[in-house]
Amino acid sequence: MRTLQLHPLHPALAHFPLAFWIGASLCDLIALKTHAPLWWTFSHHAMAAGLIAAVAAVLAGLLELWLRHIPPASRIWLLRHAILMVSALLCFMVSLAWRVSTPPPQSAVIVGLAGTTITLVGAYCGGALVYRYGVGVMWRPDDRR
Repeated sequence: MRTLQLHPLHPALAHFPLAFWIGASLCDLIALKTHAPLWWTFSHHAMAAGLIAAVAAVLAGLLELWLRHIPPASRIWLLRHAILMVSALLCFMVSLAWRVSTPPPQSAVIVGLAGTTITLVGAYCGGALVYRYGVGVMWRPDDRR
């Protein structure tokens, strides 16, 4: 029986929360340096957009995990990636919830920067899944040599 082979969606969606969250932290750092309220606004909106994009990426990742075979050698990387990225998601949720004033409390900025650090390590684990183990990549038979 032939199964429907769709291009994996998670690797494409995963770049959006990364960009938004890293951008939010950069805006926080610029706001700390310049004291311009506009950068706090940019950071707030980037963080919110990153959370929305992350929910889509998580749902796509869970669906692909359910539908596709994951090689045993890559499962520890998958577990690391999932734990780190969910931890980053929680950091950004907390940071966004604490941003009730402009400028936000220092704790909100610190939690956001911690979320960015966790995001970068989690993204490295996701990259290992793709580039080392080929998870989420559609191989053509003639590409495997």
